[in-house]
Amino acid sequence: MPDYDVIVIGSGIGGLISAGILVSRGLKILLVEKNVTPGGYLTSFKRGDFIFDSAVDCFSGVENGGLINNVLKLLGVDSQVHFVRVDPIRMSIFPDTKVIVDSDVNAYKKRLLSLFPSEGAALASFFKLLEDVYTEIQTAINMLLSKGEFNKVGALMARLGNISYLQLLNEFFTDSRLKSILSDRCTFIGLPPSKASAFTMAIMMLSYFKFGAYRPVGGSQKLADALADGIGNKGGKIIFGNGAQKILLKNGKCCGIRCENSDEYTSKNIISNVDFVHTFNNLLGGKYGYFAEYMLKNVGVSTSFFILYAGIKGDIERHSSIGYFPSYSMESYFQPARIYQEDATIGITIASIEDKTRAPAGSHTVVLHEMVQVYDETLDKAQCIDTTIKKTERILPGLKEKIVVLDAATPNTLQQHTGNHYGSAFGWKQVPGFRNVRNHGIENFFVAGHWGDMGGGILAAAYSGAKAAAAILTKGGITVDF
Repeated sequence: MPDYDVIVIGSGIGGLISAGILVSRGLKILLVEKNVTPGGYLTSFKRGDFIFDSAVDCFSGVENGGLINNVLKLLGVDSQVHFVRVDPIRMSIFPDTKVIVDSDVNAYKKRLLSLFPSEGAALASFFKLLEDVYTEIQTAINMLLSKGEFNKVGALMARLGNISYLQLLNEFFTDSRLKSILSDRCTFIGLPPSKASAFTMAIMMLSYFKFGAYRPVGGSQKLADALADGIGNKGGKIIFGNGAQKILLKNGKCCGIRCENSDEYTSKNIISNVDFVHTFNNLLGGKYGYFAEYMLKNVGVSTSFFILYAGIKGDIERHSSIGYFPSYSMESYFQPARIYQEDATIGITIASIEDKTRAPAGSHTVVLHEMVQVYDETLDKAQCIDTTIKKTERILPGLKEKIVVLDAATPNTLQQHTGNHYGSAFGWKQVPGFRNVRNHGIENFFVAGHWGDMGGGILAAAYSGAKAAAAILTKGGITVDF
């Protein structure tokens, strides 16, 4: 008999969700993690008296009935972590206007209508389409959670999955400024409107409007720790500081893993929640390496980030999530030549505005996200810090003088901590025509997290973990509904 029903490699949100669902259904689970703490990008750290999230701004799925909330309840740890709602979701700053992204979609539509009255009918039709897509998505998600299936894609989902977001916008709008404003969240997936999947953009926007945007009180690590605790409390085994070195194969099926310390464990199924390229080139290796090369060539990995973490003393902007766009030329922000330039876009998170536990009284945490397309070992971190602070002072005047704690992470840093290829922030590029990553042909091997086929971001990665768990449960004749 194998040691375990399922071995999960990696404790990012996809691995935690899949392990949590499986262990709550009575399966014997082993979760292995190369780091000493769980979470992947869903981690936090402390500098001085300030708590910073490593890479996450805010996410959905934690409201009552949301996927992450449901898994916390299944594991009996929902009381261990609390969330604050971010409302409004974001403020996007453009050259001649500041656009508040309300959590109420109707309020957001009214705000856009007041700015672009001539586009009223188009706005109504566009958001009606998003609502219709949402209905199809919910049907598909319900099928996934009840029967382990995610194959019956609706007509709208199929169409939007094969066109770019810009193509979709062009079907409705003529005003280029409005199209740029409606593209402000393209930075959330690291692709310009002309290359981003319309489907991915639609589900991302709808997830915030329908489910809200939240942050864990005390930092994202609180959520990762709660899920890990719940898995352990339900009888699952977690090994930290000892990642997988090799996936063991026999007769074309996975049969276990060898860890970095040479310990071996056998299993009926394997879920990989770690870097896809590493998984197929190294953990599986041999003939399976071609699949990683194929995906790199035909899909490609997403952008990464240069992230600046600043603890400041004094007052700050009242909005906790800000996108800065010094022009309406949305496509240009994704060109390599704009990296680290003073006219590039930047994201700002001030989580301490809603969550006072993250900073001392009279102080705040300020996290700056600079989108990066190039992995560069010769990067001058000091120069990048200086440029980023100068640019941010256009939005937050006097920021530099208020900084009392400062740290930074480059794509190299993100790769070293998470193992993600070139520090990829969102896994695969979510381009039109993106297809299933199950073409590897190993029937008892599954991919979870943002290297799966549900997209990037916390909620999408969580659903990818749920999808992997549902497939295993269904195969074993176990009720999936959760």
